[in-house]
Amino acid sequence: MKKIVLLISAFFCTPASSQVSMTPVATHYNSPYQVVLSGNGTLYYTTDGSTPTLNSPSAVNSVQITIDTNKEVRAFVVNSGAASQVFSKKYYTGALPTTAIYFKMPQGWASGSCAMIDMVNPNAINGSAIDSQWPGSSMTATGCENWYRITRSFNDGTVRFNNCSPFENIPQTLSIGTIPVHEVLCYDFTNGPISNPPSCLYLGTGEKETQPVMVVKVYPNPVSELLILNSDRVFKAYEIVNQEGKVVSNNLLISKEISVSHLVPGNYFIKLKDQQNNTVLLKFIKK
Repeated sequence: MKKIVLLISAFFCTPASSQVSMTPVATHYNSPYQVVLSGNGTLYYTTDGSTPTLNSPSAVNSVQITIDTNKEVRAFVVNSGAASQVFSKKYYTGALPTTAIYFKMPQGWASGSCAMIDMVNPNAINGSAIDSQWPGSSMTATGCENWYRITRSFNDGTVRFNNCSPFENIPQTLSIGTIPVHEVLCYDFTNGPISNPPSCLYLGTGEKETQPVMVVKVYPNPVSELLILNSDRVFKAYEIVNQEGKVVSNNLLISKEISVSHLVPGNYFIKLKDQQNNTVLLKFIKK
């Protein structure tokens, strides 16, 4: 369910005379918008995430800042020679990254898996916050072992997994406590967060690899231009898969250097295949 974010001050931890308020409270809109900083005194602020000083841009009592790109606004106010603490908030505009959330549920959850998601950065989409009511949203079976998947658009948030019980406080309800999410999360009910999920989770086929998998390395990671393979084994082909399971690049492999300059920043997996059709799946970050 969606609810409109009220335009109220985001900060209440200091007296009004030394407080900086930033409105609106909603931190994402599809189009450029104005953020108003206000405080009783002289405001010193930055918009690049750096710590403001007395040499930073300033204004008396209030100032408008245009959010036409993603910005982190930080500010403090000086009143009668006394400076407040530094207040900060991240603001977003335009398209948001897709965050993929994977959950391996136990066999006993016959009704599938649901996810209650709370956005942190940004805290809204186009001015509206997503208020997840129990049991949240149903996750989609990936066809890979017992893994389920859901995607949302935000940078940071939290998630609670549950067995889609109609009510939270009844005996048959099973759930997991709040878990932080950033870009991609693979959470195993038994083992918690994992960094080595099965390859079938990302290949979009729902099928397990039947051939043995080799261990190789890629570097640099994160990478901007060339991804280099570190392995004695000769590979004949590769595929690059995004975090949504879509193949975004594939080719024959004629060297140990793979150009990734055309990829947009984000998380990817590279699937390598050798002459014997053995495969390996590695994760990398394009910056």
